[in-house]
Amino acid sequence: MTRPLNLRLIGRRHTEHVIDEPEAELSCIVDPTPSGPAFAEKHSVKLFKSLEEVLEARKKGEVKVDGCILATPNATHVPLGIQCLEEGLHVLVEKPMSTDIPTGKQLLDAEAKSSTKVLVGQHRRWNPYIVNLKTMLDSGALGKILAVSGLWTTLKPQDYYEGATEWRKAPNTGGTILINLVHDIDLMIYLFGDIVRVYCEEGVSTRGHPVEETGALTMKFASGTVGTFIFSDATASPYNLESATGENPIFPKASQNCYTIMGTHGSTAFPELRRFSYSPAPGSWTDTFSPIDPIPVEDVPPFTKQLKNFVKMCKGEEEPNCSGLQALKTIITLEAVKESIKSGKPVDVEVPK
Repeated sequence: MTRPLNLRLIGRRHTEHVIDEPEAELSCIVDPTPSGPAFAEKHSVKLFKSLEEVLEARKKGEVKVDGCILATPNATHVPLGIQCLEEGLHVLVEKPMSTDIPTGKQLLDAEAKSSTKVLVGQHRRWNPYIVNLKTMLDSGALGKILAVSGLWTTLKPQDYYEGATEWRKAPNTGGTILINLVHDIDLMIYLFGDIVRVYCEEGVSTRGHPVEETGALTMKFASGTVGTFIFSDATASPYNLESATGENPIFPKASQNCYTIMGTHGSTAFPELRRFSYSPAPGSWTDTFSPIDPIPVEDVPPFTKQLKNFVKMCKGEEEPNCSGLQALKTIITLEAVKESIKSGKPVDVEVPK
């Protein structure tokens, strides 16, 4: 039997997945807040106040750590990630990998100099509906994809931005683009290829925070596909991936489609994934559509799949499902979105190879 892999954990949402994973062992947690001791006692694990304490205890043989999950404020991802890599720890860093392009490159440079790897926590790549959508796209069933339209719209409460999470309303670390759109842009690139041009109009502010709430984005892909995307954390709306798929248990499942994909041979909406094409093919606008029902989805949480990928990556058995380079493409695209908002003009995206 394979010996359980020890993981250092920051981030409470990951805890249950680590505990439930037979190939992983929750070695310790880092939590400097007053609630840390009770949380550590509940899960019978060692508690540390800082990463430095963990690394020192590891050197003394007081705790065994092979990999680290970083689910900390956005601005800390790169410095903590570099620290872990320099100490020979594999890293699962939550999205966004970095808050800007230069620091993202610093993390990639540190990874290149180390013997360990980085997995970026774009767990929605493992969402079973996304898995089925990608299978459909890769099969060519929709033909050449010409256009895509997406929505991520919901209403966050005021306390989401208060207390220890005030950074969520601070420029350069917070805002809907870095916290939420980062997921959807990653999926757009994952599903349809590199984005080479963006244009974004910002909506009105309802809270008065110095970060964006709402925006309308257009995208041009290297493949020639064009797309639109509406994002907002200030609208009473069920049109977002969490509500659509039931992925996050704190979101009531609404099962409303949030992506529409249109190709030369057929079209579909996500997450319903009924495929519409003409019968008989190829057909045209006056012909009858023949809808095809979706295949069943696998009932495994995306975080569980992501953790299994991390464990196998640490053991040298798999590559990261979302590498640092792939995550950097998303950061570069988001920077272009922000630049477009400021300039009021379309912005070309310089895609790294």
